[in-house]
This record gives sequence, C-alpha cells and structure tokens, in this order.
Amino acid sequence: MIPNNELVLKPINDLLEQSFFIPSYQRGYRWTNRQVTELLDDVYEFCSRRKNTDDEFYCLQPIVVKAKGEQWELVDGQQRLTTILLILGYFNLRLSEDFRRQLYSIEYETRPGSEEYLLSLNEEQKDQNIDFFHMFESYNQIKIWFKDKMNRINDIESAFLNDVKVIWYQVNEDINATAVFTRLNIGKISLTNAELVKALFLKSGNFDSSVRFHTQLKMAQEWDEIERMLQNDEFWFFANNQNKEANRIEFILDLVANQLPNYEDISRRDPFHIFLTFHHHLALNKIPIEDEWYSVKQYFMTLREWFEDRGLFHLVGLLVLSGESVGALMELYNKCSTKQEFRRNLIKLEFSKLFPTLNKLDEYNDLALLQVDIKECLDDLSYDSSNSQIKHTLVLFNIASLLANPSTNARFQFSKFKLELWDIEHIRSVTSQMPESKERQKIWLEGVVDYLSVVKVEDNSGDNDAEQIISGSKNILEANTFDSDAFEKMYNRVLELYDPEGDEETDNSLGNLTLLDRSTNRSYQNAIFPIKRRRIIRLDKLATFVPLCTKNVFLKYYSNQVNNMLFWEPCDSEDHFEAIAEMLITFFTNKEVV
Repeated sequence: MIPNNELVLKPINDLLEQSFFIPSYQRGYRWTNRQVTELLDDVYEFCSRRKNTDDEFYCLQPIVVKAKGEQWELVDGQQRLTTILLILGYFNLRLSEDFRRQLYSIEYETRPGSEEYLLSLNEEQKDQNIDFFHMFESYNQIKIWFKDKMNRINDIESAFLNDVKVIWYQVNEDINATAVFTRLNIGKISLTNAELVKALFLKSGNFDSSVRFHTQLKMAQEWDEIERMLQNDEFWFFANNQNKEANRIEFILDLVANQLPNYEDISRRDPFHIFLTFHHHLALNKIPIEDEWYSVKQYFMTLREWFEDRGLFHLVGLLVLSGESVGALMELYNKCSTKQEFRRNLIKLEFSKLFPTLNKLDEYNDLALLQVDIKECLDDLSYDSSNSQIKHTLVLFNIASLLANPSTNARFQFSKFKLELWDIEHIRSVTSQMPESKERQKIWLEGVVDYLSVVKVEDNSGDNDAEQIISGSKNILEANTFDSDAFEKMYNRVLELYDPEGDEETDNSLGNLTLLDRSTNRSYQNAIFPIKRRRIIRLDKLATFVPLCTKNVFLKYYSNQVNNMLFWEPCDSEDHFEAIAEMLITFFTNKEVV
C-alpha cells in the first residue's frame, strides 16, 4: 500500500493546463492499435448508452502522480495520458488554430524530441526512433477509427473532455517514486479497489487534526487485521468458492458497497465499481469516516462470528458452496431476531435448494410424509442427474454426519475440498466404462499391479490368479508397443475375478456414489473397488484430507453385512443409500442437530 496518499476523481478537462514529467526510469510509449481501439470503443459505447445525466461518467484506471515543482511527475499512467493526448490532438487538428484547445504537455527526461513530436506527428519522422513510431501508429489508428463516426465527433469529444475521468492518485513528495513505479509496473501489481478505498478512508482530511494520527493508525491496524484473517484459507473458503491470492478484503468491501445507495451511473462491470461507489457515497453523504469504517467492520465481524460458530460455519459454508451469495445470507441474517432463528432459516433454505420440487420444510405437518418425500427424491438421483445436486447431497451427508456428533469439534474442510477439486465418482466402477486412451489404460494396469503386488488376495481365486495377472500386466506395460487388445482381455479378466457384475441401475444409483479428489478420480476412475479403497486408506494414514463419509464408505462402515472387503456389492450400495437418507432426514427433522 502506498501510504499517506490523496485521491480525487478528475475529468480530462481538469488536466488540460497541467504539465507532466516522465522520469528516466520509465520506458517509452508502447500502446498497440488494439489498445487504442479498445479505449475508443469503450468511450463510444458509453456515449451511446448514457442517459445524459450530470452524474454519469466513464472511469479510467488510476493516474499516479507526485508533485515536482510546477509539474507533476507521472509515476504511473504515461501510456493512458499519452493516448488521450493523441486523441485530443486529433480533435484539435480539425479546427482552425484560433479555436484549438490548450492541451496538457508531457516532458520526457531522457527522450528529447518526443514532446515536440506529439505536437507535429510528422509521418516522415516516425522511423527516427521507436517512440515516434508508436506515437504515429496510434495517431493513425485514431484517424482510421473516426472515419465512419464523423457525425458523432462532437459528442465523443465532449465525452472525452467532461465525462471521461481519471482516478487521480497523488503520493506524498517524500515517497520514493522509483520504488512506487517498480511496484506498480515491474512487479505487475496494479492499484486495486482495496488500495483505493483504503486511501479514501485514511485521507488526512477525514480526521480532526487533534486525533488524526491516532485514528488513522488504529484504522490502518484494523484494516490489516481483517486482511490477515481473510488470508486464512479456512476462513476464506468457508465464504468463497474462488481463490484470490491478495486484496481479499475487497470481498468485504464489495458486500458493503452492494448495500450502499444505488448510483445508476456506476456499472457493476466497471473494474473500479467498489471504489467509485465508496467515493460517491462518502462525497455525497458527509458521514463521519469512523461511522463508515464501523459498517465495514460489522460485516467482517458478522462473518467471523459465523466462522467461529461450528453450526453456522457448516450451514453457511454449505450454502455458499451450492452457489448462495454471502450478501443474500447477510440480508437473511439481518431479518432474524435471534441466532437460532437464523439457523432454522438456513436449514429451510438448504432444504429448498436440495429438494426444489418438494413443499417448503415448514409446510410439512406430517413427519412420516416428509421422510417418504426425502427418500423418494434421493432415490431419483443417479450419476446422470445434475452434477451439482449430487455433489450437494454428498457434501450435506458429510456435514450432517459431523454435526450429528456434538461432542467433537471436527469441521468439514471447505478449503481442502475446493482447492483439491473433489467431485462425485462411482464407488464400484461401471463395467462398461473401460478406459479408452492408452495413457489411462496404462494407469489402470499399474494400479492393478501395485495393489496385487503388496496386498494378500482374500478371494477364492487364490494367489495363482493374482500372479498371472501381475505377470501379464507387466508384459503389456513393458512391451515396445502397447497392445490395447491385450489390455481389454486383461481388463475383463480382472473384473471377472475381483468385481462381480451388477446391473447398470445399481451402478449409477446414489448408493454407489461418493466424493473423490480429482487426482484419485483421474488415476483410479475405472479401478476395481479394492484399489480405490487402498488409495483412500493411504491418504487417510498420511493425514491427507478425506471427507468423513468417503472414508466410511471404503471401510464399509455403512454395510450391514461385510462378507468381503474386496467387493462392493449391490447390498453395500443399498445400505449406503439408507445411511444417506437416514442422516439427511435426521438433519432436516431434528431441531437440535445444529
């Protein structure tokens, strides 16, 4: 963060009398024709859709400046200001000298002649150096762009002068401008909504001089504490589905901005809509900055309260995972008079999302009917159903299982689940899904060899069959040319010995589905049950995240009769389904579950 900075929004018209200085540490002008066209297209689109109100404007990215005598040292924004100067120059050249506007100037410390060339743009000189070349090419592109828009040129010129605004970001004179430039450009770190809003809150003009230092310092420390908490992946992924490496506080700022008055001239598509919303709000309402900062803290403290409450952590985290916005949950929370009421409303919302075809949860007066309806809905689910609905069901099964035991502090690891990309997969592979690519066929065989080489075979086939499979698989893998026909024969032989046939309906039922991480899923997608089982046990031994119910499935904890740990049979699928149904029924009917 650049400390002690000042922020204002300035229309281009306010820059016309300024003089800018480009120091030696910056490269020359390098915008491409595409970048020039995109800027012109954006402003033209703005002109076409605006409602001709005084409040509407098009916002450019920040211009970072530092006072340098009568000039401004342009720390960041040279490319944008040079392009705009070329566009303004085009507007001027179509007029007689008496009517041309005064334009801002740009002086270059180490590129003599560039300032003068910006005024002449002589084609004969464009090849004298690379800067001249790019300036001329951009100016030529501007002329080409305007060829079929001359009837709108006055409107476009007016928009550039009055409705195109820059975020004017002035740093203190004692700041090392070279270090700031390096940070913003060489490091490829641009100014963000978070930094811009922080500058708004910490502006010295917001505070009475007698308490300014103390209040600024306290606010800055609280800001950093919030950011540190958000850097905790457990906290972040409980409330977010997408990763974000830095400036995670923008998530909180966005929640607050969405609750502020709706400023119609600020588009949600604008990359700086968060900053612009705060800027408008603070400028128009003249609310003490401490009060505005408290509203930001309140949003964060509410999220932290949910995170620290084991029940709310799981309910909120599950709903966020299924696509519910935190903003909507905040609105629901504010409508509830007690935390318990909020919990019940979250469970009702969860029920409606999971079972959209059923009545609302509080409309069921007959408990037996509710149980029947839940089981019927679950029975209708299969591998061919909506992926999100199956995943939602299986995650809820895990969470309900954790919450059913109030004596443990165990939590579902949303961060691991999202970062490691867990998804649904068959427990017992569907026999018709033989791996098709040679690479997957090799992986499948390697898994068989690995398993049978170290695990004692416990079925009736005996060790002799295992040794033949190991030997035959190695021959296929070590051959100069991989023989897919030989693989298919070996594939069918392994299934014949270690994977008794089941009907397709059972294979795709909810009882035969569980959560597997993408790595296991890709490597063992069509593997026989004991190989998948061994993989999950190995992960669990290494204390790697494995969802509770996935582990229980492969240890056959839900099976009423464990005849053989090497097979996953139709009766195992049926028992697993019953366990899911029973747990979800308990979750939705037992008011003490959370």
